[in-house]
Amino acid sequence: MAKRNGKKASAQGGFSFRRMLADLGPMKRLLGVCLAAVVVSKVLLAFAPAVAGSITDAISASVVSGSFDLAAIGRLCLLLAALYLVGYGTTGFVNKGCVRVAETLARSYRMRMQRKLNKLPISYLDRHPAGDIQARATDNVTTAASMLESTAVTLVEQFTLLAAVFVMMLVTDWRLTLIYVVTLPLTMAITLGISKVAQREFKTQLAVNGDLAALVSDTYANHQAVRAFSCEAVKESQFDEINGAFFRSYVKSRFISGFVIPLSVLLSNFSYIALCVVGGVMLVGGQLTIGEFQAFIFYGNMVSTPLSTLASAMTNMQNGLAAFERIYEFLDVEEETPDVPTEQLDTTALSGAVEFDHVKFGYVPEKTLMKDVSLRVEPGTVAAIVGPSGAGKTTLINLLMRFYDIDGGAIRLDGCDVNAITRQGLRSQFGIVLQDSWVFTGTIAENISYGKPNASREEVKSAAARAGCSAFIEKLPQGFDTLVSEESSALSAGEKQLLCIARTILSDPKILILDEATSQVDTKTEYLITRAMEEMMRGKTSFMIAHRLFTIRNADVIIFMVDGDIKEVGSHEELIARQGLYASMYNSASLVL
Repeated sequence: MAKRNGKKASAQGGFSFRRMLADLGPMKRLLGVCLAAVVVSKVLLAFAPAVAGSITDAISASVVSGSFDLAAIGRLCLLLAALYLVGYGTTGFVNKGCVRVAETLARSYRMRMQRKLNKLPISYLDRHPAGDIQARATDNVTTAASMLESTAVTLVEQFTLLAAVFVMMLVTDWRLTLIYVVTLPLTMAITLGISKVAQREFKTQLAVNGDLAALVSDTYANHQAVRAFSCEAVKESQFDEINGAFFRSYVKSRFISGFVIPLSVLLSNFSYIALCVVGGVMLVGGQLTIGEFQAFIFYGNMVSTPLSTLASAMTNMQNGLAAFERIYEFLDVEEETPDVPTEQLDTTALSGAVEFDHVKFGYVPEKTLMKDVSLRVEPGTVAAIVGPSGAGKTTLINLLMRFYDIDGGAIRLDGCDVNAITRQGLRSQFGIVLQDSWVFTGTIAENISYGKPNASREEVKSAAARAGCSAFIEKLPQGFDTLVSEESSALSAGEKQLLCIARTILSDPKILILDEATSQVDTKTEYLITRAMEEMMRGKTSFMIAHRLFTIRNADVIIFMVDGDIKEVGSHEELIARQGLYASMYNSASLVL
């Protein structure tokens, strides 16, 4: 099961209503207008039962006196109609305004999370599943927006209605109001207590949902490997475990929150029964008029409705607050160290000299991987990096491109400290072909021109020809306009790799990084690609991470690494003659082959 990201990065203190309101920006005015309209409408509706009671009393008095004051009764009826018309007529305006506010905030969160994703250190992305991050930017944002759109407004309107109704009840008869003064605090205390417990379960539920999304995303992206190794049962077992945890968390949160409404309705009904009994006695005793009693009956109904609505809204609000917390946890993650460029790299005259000067580095502070690495690669040199698994080959490249920052020493490009130039300026000088091909959803031409979006169709075709992939592209239904994706079965793994090589050729970088770039192609294609890459590497500084030692015999310099440190440096012939670690590994590989 993927680890849940339960840590609160407190760069800005996590979630708070003040912070959310600040994020609304100009939309705060619209939200304020909507809330004001809600308050006005509910206050007007609170007057309606009193007016209705006055109509009843007027009709009753007319019956007793035998003289109907139709004008007075008509005015009261018009007033009652106006109160209901204005009170309920604002609903459409409020709904539209709240939807606009909520969706504007949701759009802002998604944009900020996308920008945040581009600023996060590679170390964070290495530790957190993609599915969990995706769930925060989609499901959690939707849940948070839903809370702001409906739940928050519901709380305001129901609290306003409740306060206005209590004022009118006090004005009508303070003695009957005491019935609700006793039961209402008890109801609210129970509601708030249960809601706090439910919020913890809602947060757990969202975290498990992130784990579930991460597993589904991982399984889908690697479905061929899952089937090839017959791991369907393993993945199903993992899915059942996380799905079961989600089920238990969901049931528990709903079970706890499910008590809120029944308890609030139960207490409200007890209050309503007491109101009918006491009010009836007072009516018979002449202490209440029929209209006042009728108004109190209406107010009793109006109190019970907000209580049940508030109970439901509080439950939904806890779910929304948990979603807000997960959003702000992500937005508060510490970003990459900001670039503070103090030197300007002359890219037009870049020769490609690379130097590691007593570099020290560890992925975690307490575990140092590279203790003292020094290396110089001259311009135009093909440098092969070899060593056993975990030796630090990929780490060396990650440090060169500033995917991670070093803990000590310096890395220089043409004598310029890489920390003194921007990451974008540095990385734009590199072309990378990894062992695992990367193809995004788009056309063949768009994939090849990814590193040079303004490339002409002729340049794209030329790069494809140099990479040796023109033949299979021409056989596709729409040629260079054929739509492909990472999961596309229209291309083999080798063909996807050829597209990545063509992409690098087209971008024409100053420095090349090749991580066993031909490992997924057949022998004939490997020969063609090797020739094309030899042409591409001519005059460029190139780093080759090699796993198959026979592929790097012609490298200008071979760098042999063990446990994060460079143990041997030299040409193939020099290292073989030295009869050291490289020679031992090379001879062992030759025996196996």
